Amino acid sequence: MKPEIDPVSGRETTGHEWNGIKELNSPMPKAFNIWLWASIAVSVLMWVLYPSFPTVHSFLGGSLGYSSRSAVNEAVADGLRTRAEAFSVFEHEDIAELAADQTLRPQFEDQIGVLFRDNCAACHGRDAAGQKGFPNLSDNHWLWSGTPADIEYTLQVGINSSNEDTRYAEMPAFGREEMLEKTEISDVIDFVLSLTEAAHDTGAAQRGQVVFADNCASCHGEDAAGGLENGAPNLTDDTWIYGGTRSDLEKTLKQGRAGVMPAWAGRLSDAEIRQLTLYVLWQGQPDGDS
Repeated sequence: MKPEIDPVSGRETTGHEWNGIKELNSPMPKAFNIWLWASIAVSVLMWVLYPSFPTVHSFLGGSLGYSSRSAVNEAVADGLRTRAEAFSVFEHEDIAELAADQTLRPQFEDQIGVLFRDNCAACHGRDAAGQKGFPNLSDNHWLWSGTPADIEYTLQVGINSSNEDTRYAEMPAFGREEMLEKTEISDVIDFVLSLTEAAHDTGAAQRGQVVFADNCASCHGEDAAGGLENGAPNLTDDTWIYGGTRSDLEKTLKQGRAGVMPAWAGRLSDAEIRQLTLYVLWQGQPDGDS
């Protein structure tokens, strides 16, 4: 079939027509053809010279034997050396001396914050303010003392962890284990609520004070102010880990509590544990305070 010639341009048509508009069979521009074949040639050349397609067990290495892997490894090694030099102060310095050095916080807080968020924020929050079931690390209320050495030790061995030297603390399940009667539990709750001047029954609180002295004072102290040597929290302030409402206290007394803090020794280096110790200390201090 003889191709149709467009009378205006004198070019052949493709035979396609839309509402009287016919498509010309225009040739591809020469410049496009040149660039197309040039790019194909360059691609083939690069394929031959440099690493390209994967094979069953490896990849085509290219005739030049080029690899950026060594350059990347060298850059990473340089970065690690630079970081090690910058953080060398944490390798062997005593934690008390590090805590007293006021130049460390502005220099390292942001970097150590990354370490905290990677390992601790899931429980204690990105701002270290804690959440229900996990203590606030940004205040001055401590279960095991807030000295640098004690914080470092807690990070090393954990609380109720699998470490053989772990700190151990457990709130007995007075209700589940039938150690106290329901009325005694209710009275103790009123006594605890009275310590923070929360709404309570005065008569029940007086009875609960006797129950508290017989069953709770050995850990929380006769004044209910807690014990840093056994991890028993202070009940006279308004700071709670599991909540301080009547229903929260009832659940705690009936079911008990035994929170777990992982032992970071062996999982983090000694230097990283010292860094986290300082970071926790810093969170409880206004900016610029030691």
